[in-house]
Amino acid sequence: MNLLKYYQQYRDKWWALPLVLPALLLPVARWANTYTMLNGHMVFLYYLPLALVLSLMMFFGWAAIPGIIIGLLLTLAHGMMLEQSIGVLFHFLIPCVLCWGGYRIFVPQRQQVSHGNVRLMPHRLFWQMLLPSVIFLILSQIAEYLGLHPRTTEMTGVTPFSLRSLITFQALMVGCLTGMPLCYFVLRVIRNPFHLRGFISQVRLQIDPKIKKIEIICWATVLILLLWLLLMPLNDSSTIFSTNYTLSLLMPVMLWGAMRFGYRFISLIWTPVLIAVIHFHYRYLPIYPSYNTQLAITSSSYLVFSFIVAYTAMLATQQRLIYARVRQMAFLDPVVHMPNLRALSRALNGTSWSTLCFLRIPELELLGRHYGYFCESSISKCWRTT
Repeated sequence: MNLLKYYQQYRDKWWALPLVLPALLLPVARWANTYTMLNGHMVFLYYLPLALVLSLMMFFGWAAIPGIIIGLLLTLAHGMMLEQSIGVLFHFLIPCVLCWGGYRIFVPQRQQVSHGNVRLMPHRLFWQMLLPSVIFLILSQIAEYLGLHPRTTEMTGVTPFSLRSLITFQALMVGCLTGMPLCYFVLRVIRNPFHLRGFISQVRLQIDPKIKKIEIICWATVLILLLWLLLMPLNDSSTIFSTNYTLSLLMPVMLWGAMRFGYRFISLIWTPVLIAVIHFHYRYLPIYPSYNTQLAITSSSYLVFSFIVAYTAMLATQQRLIYARVRQMAFLDPVVHMPNLRALSRALNGTSWSTLCFLRIPELELLGRHYGYFCESSISKCWRTT
């Protein structure tokens, strides 16, 4: 008990979890990155380390900076020269600190609430997706111009307003859009494992109560089938379903899940699915003369699909909560805030075998005066048990 108490008391200190987690999670985030070759140069399709560092900053604040520095030096800047290592540190710290500070200023309350709040979505899209991606890309352009570009960003040769810059910018944005909720969830579970129990209860509450098990099975079956068609290696006998045409079919399936299962569930499913789909992009995007343009279009599809799925899930979840609240208020009297006759009728319809009756015993109050309150209470109890 004392160890658990000390852990809860000191886990947010800079020398506790904020110091250890970056070094443990950054290699995993780096493994989730996806890149490809474009005109002989490397370009990213999905970039997660920026989202992880920003999540650590949003979660722990200033206490996360020492751990972020150590984690970057041990992973992304490992084996570099001193000036390149310093460049990597500033490349990540500048956008994260600026966006963290701006987010705290413009969202003074409920800053660390879990993702899925429609009211906070515009602020989070700007401070946690658009602005950090823009600053990160601008810093990479400046470092490239000065000849100090570190090799960890793998963006050597990028020029402004080029196709590779567009694809890189989209990779940063989709990484922040889908990676921030996932990293935030992982940090919450590591910090407090009991959060997983609350998360599961939230998933159950957000799922449409009218859903049957057969619908969940059908949705999962269709999703697995589309992923199998999409990730199947291309060969001479491949059909149109083995190309990015199936990627467009994945969109309505995820919208189906977003509208029926809620934001908590679909965000936990969509991010791993998207990482797998992007990682095996070469299985449905063959190299042909217009490969560069098609890669840019497909990269934009990842971003647009992710935004639509997340926003649709938030709206559907909010509408269900509003409908449930309005339905609950319809069964309460607006003056005394007690169940009304409509609530009584619903309760009686739910138990059709029961009977409602009204008994009036004038002498009961007189008996209570002579023999005390317990006499009246025992008589009422006998009537309820019979």
